[in-house]
Amino acid sequence: MSHGLTEPVHWQGRQWAVTGYGIEALDGMYHVPFADIPDPGAARPDWLDALFRRYGTDGDDLSAALRVARTVRTEANATASKPVS
Repeated sequence: MSHGLTEPVHWQGRQWAVTGYGIEALDGMYHVPFADIPDPGAARPDWLDALFRRYGTDGDDLSAALRVARTVRTEANATASKPVS
């Protein structure tokens, strides 16, 4: 299956990527917008548990994508909240 990732691509692993949209599966089957990515320490959402249970999911790669997505989101929020001089 061919799937173009949403630009910009911030990080790409074996199965997952962090893009301008959020977390995307390289096979095009799953897309998680930044708005649905939980903050560290928040309860794990059902979609995340379902992806970890999915047959063939590389859990380490998905965990790395989640860490990177949180960092990208935090940096974007910090940049957006800086006052314009």
